[in-house]
Amino acid sequence: MTEKPQVDFEEVVKASGMPVTEEEIRDRFNAIATEEGIITNTSRMSPFWRLVTAIVTAPVMWLKEVLISTVLANMFVATASGSMLRLLAWAVNITPKPASAAQGVIRFYKEDASAVVTVKAGTVIQTERINGRVYELAITEDVVIASGTASALLPVKATGTGGAYNLAPGYYRILPVAVDGISHVASEENWLTVPGADEESDDELRERCRNQFNLVGNYHTDAVYRSMIAGVAGLSIDRIFFEHEAPRGPGTANAYLLLDSGVASAPFVDAVNDYINTQGHHGHGDDMQCYAMPETLHDLAVTVWVRNLNNISDDEQKR
Repeated sequence: MTEKPQVDFEEVVKASGMPVTEEEIRDRFNAIATEEGIITNTSRMSPFWRLVTAIVTAPVMWLKEVLISTVLANMFVATASGSMLRLLAWAVNITPKPASAAQGVIRFYKEDASAVVTVKAGTVIQTERINGRVYELAITEDVVIASGTASALLPVKATGTGGAYNLAPGYYRILPVAVDGISHVASEENWLTVPGADEESDDELRERCRNQFNLVGNYHTDAVYRSMIAGVAGLSIDRIFFEHEAPRGPGTANAYLLLDSGVASAPFVDAVNDYINTQGHHGHGDDMQCYAMPETLHDLAVTVWVRNLNNISDDEQKR
């Protein structure tokens, strides 16, 4: 994506002839007072004149700040933020993506395979403390694990929203409150069925607004597929890359999704492919498939410059 333009709106206002500093405002006001000739004592030593000047200068500075920081900045997608950016997004038929909670399945293991065990909705499964925070999932419905079944996958949903809950297999394994008949729990490979997502940031929303202008023709171009994928998978559009040139034969194209490191890719990819292919959101004759961006390994050589070597021993310096 192209770099966002940086505009100095104060220079824009100044170029139009508007005074932008207190000194410039005072000089302009003094010039007007002199032209009118109605005030004879304009000395800086006059308390009356200092009061009048302050009464005029302060509101002009307030208006200047509002004009530069709020009005002008929020007129353009490139510089707008917050609720004003969302208003501009509405104008191009885009709804900001809210934060969503992760959903998946956790395997519950019974102490006795022959027993009938009931796991109540709201049962919590949590992680160890990670960077000072404990992540929790909750069972979404009452489940009865029948006799003869040693374990079962139970539906869960994160107790909070955001992508931080999309943890790798094995993290969710603690029952803070014991469940009768259950020995232990575990999150397995591909436990995540619906990834959690953070609220769409201003930068991500800006890129979707820009991409929207490419959809006017409504043909199934890169812009259309990019918009659909970003809406379904919760990815920003700068993480979606296309491979053309019929990689799987005539009429085919691939899209590669760049996911965060450590995040299970299957739920994202499956959700997008289902939306595009199974639900019919593709062009006539199009064969579009999405894949996770392949991982590659690289050897990196790093040079470190240390300002002060006093705290490093000779042996450590030799390493």
